[in-house]
Amino acid sequence: MKAVTYAVEPWMEFKREALHLWVQHFQEVAIDQAAVPLDIDYATYDALDAQGMLHVIAARSEGEIVGYWLGIIKPHLHNVSTLWAFTDVYFIAPAFRLGRTAMRLFQFAEASLKARGVVKVTTATKTHLDMSRLFDRMGWNRTEITYTKVI
Repeated sequence: MKAVTYAVEPWMEFKREALHLWVQHFQEVAIDQAAVPLDIDYATYDALDAQGMLHVIAARSEGEIVGYWLGIIKPHLHNVSTLWAFTDVYFIAPAFRLGRTAMRLFQFAEASLKARGVVKVTTATKTHLDMSRLFDRMGWNRTEITYTKVI
């Protein structure tokens, strides 16, 4: 497998290059796709970026994006004195899921978030593409179960 590097990148650069992966990601993990199609809210992402709240990490191999982690950094509504990072999306292209690529992506995310003053990070995993082993191995705590329903 080719080497993968990780870096915090500008949103505007990332969004131009990553759409093909977002589509692949959506097709693989999203349930209820007929009722809830992929429709990225670029205006809100742009606004979060302008406010310094969007944190974008790209995983690259030979210059091409092969994965990403995006999160929103802000105080929690219940803990206003504590900076949190709320994971929005994360993805590694299937060809790069061998070895420790995902773990290294999250390790890089943790380090770069800590450097920004983040104290606590939240993330989730799909039940049909369960990443619990990764999070357990990395010392994350299972704290909630989320339910969804198309109505």
